[in-house]
Amino acid sequence: MSLVPSLLRAILLIDADALVLHVGDKPYVLSPAGQVDLAPRAMSYEEVTGVITQLLPADQQHALQEFGAAQHELIELPDFPGVQFNVVAARGGDDVWVEIRRKVVAAPERVRPEPRIAPVQERSRDLPPPAASVEFAAPVLVPREAVAAAHVTETEPPPVIRRIIEPPLTEPLSPREAAHSAVVLPLTRTLPRGETPPPLADQALAGLDRLLRLAAARGASTLFLSSDTRPSIRVDGEVQALESTPMLGPNDVESLLLTLMPDRNAEALRTGATTEWICDFPDLGRVRCMSFRDHRGPGGVFRIMPTRAVTSQQLGLSPEIQALAGETEGLVLVAGPRSSGKRTLMSALVDLINRTRRAHIITIEREINVVHDRASSFISQREARGAGEMIDMARVALREDPDVLILESVRSAELMTLALDAAASGRLVVCGLPAHNATGAIDAIIDLFPPDTRRQVQISLAQNLRGVIVQVLLNKIAGGRLAARELLLNTPAVAGVIAEGKTSQLPLVIEGGRKHGMVPLNDALAGFVQSGAVDVREAFQRSQDRAGFLATLQRQGIDTSSVERFA
Repeated sequence: MSLVPSLLRAILLIDADALVLHVGDKPYVLSPAGQVDLAPRAMSYEEVTGVITQLLPADQQHALQEFGAAQHELIELPDFPGVQFNVVAARGGDDVWVEIRRKVVAAPERVRPEPRIAPVQERSRDLPPPAASVEFAAPVLVPREAVAAAHVTETEPPPVIRRIIEPPLTEPLSPREAAHSAVVLPLTRTLPRGETPPPLADQALAGLDRLLRLAAARGASTLFLSSDTRPSIRVDGEVQALESTPMLGPNDVESLLLTLMPDRNAEALRTGATTEWICDFPDLGRVRCMSFRDHRGPGGVFRIMPTRAVTSQQLGLSPEIQALAGETEGLVLVAGPRSSGKRTLMSALVDLINRTRRAHIITIEREINVVHDRASSFISQREARGAGEMIDMARVALREDPDVLILESVRSAELMTLALDAAASGRLVVCGLPAHNATGAIDAIIDLFPPDTRRQVQISLAQNLRGVIVQVLLNKIAGGRLAARELLLNTPAVAGVIAEGKTSQLPLVIEGGRKHGMVPLNDALAGFVQSGAVDVREAFQRSQDRAGFLATLQRQGIDTSSVERFA
């Protein structure tokens, strides 16, 4: 018998926002009045996983097993008109958690049917009457199986059944009614006798683990904790409050942080200094943790690192971009504005090299977000905290005879000189830098150097550059984000323009280089608008040549009236 309809009815009966099931905890709903328990005993692993099997389709169950989190939206069900339910599940070993959140999609007048009530004495003669001192909250619909399993020993208070929702005894139940029949249990706000709360440290760790899994299940890259506010998450670049979570006071936040924080960092939290550490969570991955103290009190930022590299296929990299990873020498630039996914793109290139070549790869990163397992290549990842440390590490790395050198961020003439020398000596060097287009990336490198050495740098770039990949992220109409990429390849025409210092001509060269696989950014943006994936206003904001972008759209017959006034 499916328990799902009864669970969904419980949400509607109490007019709750969500229902939460967690192994080892009592099932409860989150209503405007607060948390309300649904049953007198905790749920077992088998019970929670059984409900998940009924809620999630096979592909989402597989995702839950593989990644530790899954999310699924139940379409509008015939028995629940005007209401949709969003299911979020997370697991870590035997710790399984699920949230069913109500989402109203229509606003018809909701009329709650009056249940027909059979007297308690006719249905529960074997149960003692409720004690006079027991205070009952609003009744809650609970599956009959949960009640049957809820009988307890004489040392514990028995469950008290107030009333039964079902047709009179003289009327037989239809199959549908039998499937949905349930009892209504009273609810108390105090713990049953003999049940003590877990230690504070266990509560804090469990709470933080649950928050991180909830954030991961909703596609978040970062979890934010701050005193006197709800936890927040960053999803698709935007920060939003984490729904269904309570306000956290200063003591709550400090308890969460101290439980997870190494002893050497605890003193920094007490003094208000910023401190940083890394934790590994089973089935969730590595989390980079940072604590701070502001005018409200302690706070924390938790960056969830991917458990594995995103592949070039998953990113949809073109054959021309993938071919750059096959270059045995030269310089490849990966550029884009802030928070444009440059590190993810570079990680995909490292993964591609790691799987397809037998090479010695050294990466120097500000933060190691993705740990690459050694495949066909020998790979070493190193973390540099500042520009000076990155330069020192690059010098040491070049003495270790690498075939591929990855420099996550190049922002100094000294480091760029090392990269150009390494590329000229027969190594493939992949560098990341902030820039909005390919022309801006080349200009940014040249501008790192004093005027009297720029001519030499231009010649070195013309000789050693293999390509420039520029990526920007756009918000999709249907939710989520996708990447638009500009690609510059170092053809003889490109090399000549760079060597002569006429970088202003590069956009025209890219336009004429489509036959070689080059892609102007406006082409990528216009393609997403034409496919209906991205709104024209979103793409317009990301374009660096807005007049050219409008001209491209108009040639394709796309209405541009909504953005023409901003051009």
